[in-house]
Amino acid sequence: MENGDTVKIKTNFPACTYFAFEEYTFTKQNDTLFVEKYSREDPSDRQQKLAKMMYKIKADDPSSFENYFKYLKKTDTIDKNDDWALVSVTYKNQRKRFYASNLRDQFEKIDTLNPVRKKNIPE
Repeated sequence: MENGDTVKIKTNFPACTYFAFEEYTFTKQNDTLFVEKYSREDPSDRQQKLAKMMYKIKADDPSSFENYFKYLKKTDTIDKNDDWALVSVTYKNQRKRFYASNLRDQFEKIDTLNPVRKKNIPE
């Protein structure tokens, strides 16, 4: 990333009649990477927006978003291109979507994301 660039990561958490999503926005300013988090939960319509904070995790840390994307790339076997991806990453005019093949796969991918979320974004 270069100064002024933005990467958006959207994660969907659907299950039966429950739906939630989180959106992480990474922005590079003055050679420092910052992240903001926004989340929403339906049907309650609860929302949360956390203030921008410095992203301090190194790319080779097991709890980094970079390592999570390596895991997703390795386990992604679905050939789709719709708006119902489990995780989507948008950078400039490019978008990469990752899907779950079944409920078990979905839960495994969400469980793998949880330590990344907790280490990077304090609740």
